[in-house]
Amino acid sequence: MFRIGDFSRFSQVSIKALRFYDEVGLLKPTLVDGVTGYRYYSANLLPRLNRILVLKDLGFSLDEIASLLADELPVSKVREMLQVKQAELKSNVDRVQARLSKVEMWLGRIEQEGRVPNYEIVLRQVAPQLVAAVRESIASYDEAAELFTELNRHLKKYNASGQHAAIWHACADKAERIDCEAVVFLNRCVPSSKRVAVYELPASINACLIHQGNDETITKAYVAAHSWIKTHSYAIAGPLCELYWQGGVAKNDDSGLTEIRYPIQRLTAPPECRSTTEQEAVATWPSGNPQSN
Repeated sequence: MFRIGDFSRFSQVSIKALRFYDEVGLLKPTLVDGVTGYRYYSANLLPRLNRILVLKDLGFSLDEIASLLADELPVSKVREMLQVKQAELKSNVDRVQARLSKVEMWLGRIEQEGRVPNYEIVLRQVAPQLVAAVRESIASYDEAAELFTELNRHLKKYNASGQHAAIWHACADKAERIDCEAVVFLNRCVPSSKRVAVYELPASINACLIHQGNDETITKAYVAAHSWIKTHSYAIAGPLCELYWQGGVAKNDDSGLTEIRYPIQRLTAPPECRSTTEQEAVATWPSGNPQSN
């Protein structure tokens, strides 16, 4: 038999680890001297020690390793535990691969633009949300402010307020009108009116990014969002929504902080089978306002 120091040296497992395996019951010494407390290990413990090391390397927890080392454990249970671990490792590989793709995309953008990208796009599951809204066809983006004035006037009657947002159902070139829905997110229900609709926006998956600045530069945010959506094999699945965290619609100074949300869905067809519309890059719209979807 070997004292713990010799067994550690021959097996290449630290004394600290051997003591720990003893404490948790994974690998008990063959003999413990009742007087000195020295641990002694026989060579026939090596197969069990190697099994512990292999299972640890596969990512099993100590409790799982203890179960796998049980003498009466049926083969079917071992197979089941290995299959669960296999699925877990495959999932981890997918997550790491997704992160690697994002890192490579960042590096590509830095190489292309010569600087760190201005926008980070986050994929977000947005829960259903209660809103009050006024929707109207307007001639210019500045007129959207009037819709919020009307909406706030209605909510004030019921001592209600909330964060402002705009849903752009259709944007315009110089000859078209704009379909704008002014929205206030509510934390409680209020009565609707002939002009004000109160309803629940459905849940959706959104590509989201933050724009800091005025409307003259916001087009760059739309370009970044469309590029991300196309590159990640998604398609726009509804009208663009802008949440005004700071400032409001039609901002003329750099103090505005706007969250841009594009509802999206995963494309199932390969890129060469997508429609022309899905492959188009975002266009530049008057006053830097969003592209029609």
